Amino acid sequence: MVQDAGFQEPAPERAPLDPPAEILPAPVVEAAAVPAAALAATSPRLLNAETFGTTVMNYVIGEGEAFAAHLRALAGARSMAEVVRLQIGEFQRAADSTLTCWGMLTVSASRSFTAR
Repeated sequence: MVQDAGFQEPAPERAPLDPPAEILPAPVVEAAAVPAAALAATSPRLLNAETFGTTVMNYVIGEGEAFAAHLRALAGARSMAEVVRLQIGEFQRAADSTLTCWGMLTVSASRSFTAR
């Protein structure tokens, strides 16, 4: 199928989202009073999907930076005892970072899915 040379599909416009901590609960409104499109656009599940992605990307970027810093520190180590100390410290930092990331994802997921 060949498209016209002058035809361009409009790019969907996305509204900027505030961090999840700033999302306040919406007042209770009858379902018939709010259009379905408005409900879909502000669905907590959609907002939390972006929160998941942002959390994971921040974790990956932070871990990459920490890995580079750790390698620089290892390159400057003067003794085997210092290497061991750096390795233990990096292991503890990485474990803490991973647990923090999983904790944030768990909190976001618990906000998305409520018991009815």
